[in-house]
Amino acid sequence: MNWNLNDLYKGFDETYEADLKKLEQLLNDYKALVKNEKGLSDLALLEGYLKSQEDLERLATSLYAFASLTTSTDVTNQVALGYMSKLQQLLSSVTKENVQMSRFIAGLDLDQLEPQSPLVKTYRYGLNLTQAGAKHLLSESEEVIYAKMRQLASNQWSQLQGLLTANLNVDFDGKQITLSEVRNLAYDHNKDVRKKAYEAELKSYEPIADAVAMALSNIKREVTELNAMRGYSSALEKTLEISHMTKETLDAMIEAMKDFRPNFAKYLKAKAAYLGHQKGLPFYDLFAPIGKLDKTYTFEEAQKIVLDSFYGFSPRLGNFAKKAFDHQWIDAFPRKGKRGGAFCSNQPQIRQSRFLLNFTGSLSDVSTLAHELGHGYHGDVIQDEQPLNWDYPMPLAETASIFCETIVMNKLFNELEKDEEKLSVLEISLQGDTQVIIDILSRYLFETKLFENAKGPISKDQMKSWMLEAQKAAYTDGLDHDLLHPYMWLNKGHYYSAGLNFYNFPYAFGLLFGKGLYSLYQQDPQSFLKNYDRLLGLTGKASVEDVAASMGIDVTKKDFWVTSLNEVNKDIELVIDLMKKTV
Repeated sequence: MNWNLNDLYKGFDETYEADLKKLEQLLNDYKALVKNEKGLSDLALLEGYLKSQEDLERLATSLYAFASLTTSTDVTNQVALGYMSKLQQLLSSVTKENVQMSRFIAGLDLDQLEPQSPLVKTYRYGLNLTQAGAKHLLSESEEVIYAKMRQLASNQWSQLQGLLTANLNVDFDGKQITLSEVRNLAYDHNKDVRKKAYEAELKSYEPIADAVAMALSNIKREVTELNAMRGYSSALEKTLEISHMTKETLDAMIEAMKDFRPNFAKYLKAKAAYLGHQKGLPFYDLFAPIGKLDKTYTFEEAQKIVLDSFYGFSPRLGNFAKKAFDHQWIDAFPRKGKRGGAFCSNQPQIRQSRFLLNFTGSLSDVSTLAHELGHGYHGDVIQDEQPLNWDYPMPLAETASIFCETIVMNKLFNELEKDEEKLSVLEISLQGDTQVIIDILSRYLFETKLFENAKGPISKDQMKSWMLEAQKAAYTDGLDHDLLHPYMWLNKGHYYSAGLNFYNFPYAFGLLFGKGLYSLYQQDPQSFLKNYDRLLGLTGKASVEDVAASMGIDVTKKDFWVTSLNEVNKDIELVIDLMKKTV
């Protein structure tokens, strides 16, 4: 099943070109507005700016989405790559004007202007962020130079990583398969297949490791230099700012996660014993299926499971998923040239979403389908907001996806009667929790180390060493230290962005916040449903702390995170008990 992009564009045709010219005109109009040759009042200029940004948001989103979605399923498509580059150049052509407007907004008395303008009131939160961020701006000429050079620096290094991994041939049992395919074999029921796939995957990275390490090293060096110029103390400070989240909240969550490492190690050692290992769980068996749910799923079966689960929660959620299936919003299966992993691309300007999967039929793939549709549901709610409130920070981006994943896995579990089947389903869910809490912790530790040393080149061997150190620190003795994964930095595209660093802790936030929300839902479903969509709608116009507070949650306190982790620990104890019963 391939997705249909026709509601965006039918190709890079006359319509696309016409909209590209329209975008150029909007950008020229914006430049003229910033010059303020008409001598507009502060309020009129601010409102004119906000209206122009709404128009640009609608059109640029469609143009860029069509090009980027096209390259996601064909990473070598030079036409699409060319349009992406052109769009980046066009949007960076107003860098000077953006800087001027940020400084203009920084000098305004928003308390005085807000009562005079519904538009200012609608976008007050974003305007407050603009005022706070203005102090980190470089000079206009420096911002223009960086915007242009970034296209030739970090953006190109990121594309290099994507190209090398998407086109990587992996030699497995004498056949050439894609990286996505070999990584999916980690879920195979045959232990020999899992081990051989792990070995083949690690070996396949060797020819490209130097180039990808150079890409990652240069991206992080660029980020470090720029942040220093802007006056940020660290990349983490910048990430927290754009995450709309305080360090107090992050520290509370990370400390709670560290406290629960022994609980996860207990589960991993129990799984190792169940599978016959003596020294902890080998990395290649992290995703080994256990229990007796010896089944793979067709995509049609996965659809039914998701729809039944979603309709059991609310008609709106079920109707949204049905629309995604019926209207070909999903590109489901792996193929050569298609990027790995899975994502959701919300397109609120056309009131739709698109979903990329690499579905091979595992229970984990069913969970991933629910997860990505959850992102889409978030987009379905947020599209009712005004355009400049469509974007929401990464920590809150995982809220609806984790919630939907939980709905599906809990429904599957509650319908089972045999212990071996319950073990299989619950352990799949726990695998995901372990990845999002413990493996994410390892990635956070790794990236922290990376930034601490990002003033010079970093070799692949150093990166491999730091990744192993981070995995040992996060998984403790739950994994076999002789069989870890030194290349986890190479295959995770999240590391390769200059604009968004520490693309890891938001997943842990999303999981634990989602667990906390699901607990509230179980206590009072009707009351929860009245407030849930409101919470999702707030995510583009309030801080993480204020969004959580709308449901009576204080995320700055460790107690909340411990409560959520205790919910995960219940699953750990139940899985261990079921393993003892079924061994």
